[in-house]
Amino acid sequence: MTIDETLPRDATSTPRRVAEIVSAASDLGAIWVAVAVLQVLSRRATPRQAATRLGAAGIVSLVLTRWLKHRYAVPREPAAPTSVARTPTSDRFPSGHTLAAFTAALTVPRQPSGRALALAVAALVGWARVRVGHHRVVDVVAGASVGTVAGSALAAVLSVPSAP
Repeated sequence: MTIDETLPRDATSTPRRVAEIVSAASDLGAIWVAVAVLQVLSRRATPRQAATRLGAAGIVSLVLTRWLKHRYAVPREPAAPTSVARTPTSDRFPSGHTLAAFTAALTVPRQPSGRALALAVAALVGWARVRVGHHRVVDVVAGASVGTVAGSALAAVLSVPSAP
């Protein structure tokens, strides 16, 4: 028995509703846009810094997701309909939402404490993608792994001070 088989699939269960909301909030990077805006409002980043980090994470994760999904082309099994989370039309491997979440979690926040919290949110996105039935655990682990490498590389590049 897998962990998914032990979870209730009832669409009204609290874990299912939380998963749907988290999954929907991760569509098109909405969570990470909110993080970037909060950084600007709290004066932890300038608008330019926040936009650069958000844009870099978005472009890199989009390119990697499209390339990997095309490369592996693992068809998606029909998922149970959800009331909030959009059902993807692309192949399922790797999880693009999770790849983008881990890339952004390591790129958008400028401080290590912010990255730690963002990584917890990224893990929640991965859990939500499995919970709503859009991905298998292996899809999410692959997305998290690629996103971690990409986000770490981006964070390193973006942390290098620019020449005057």
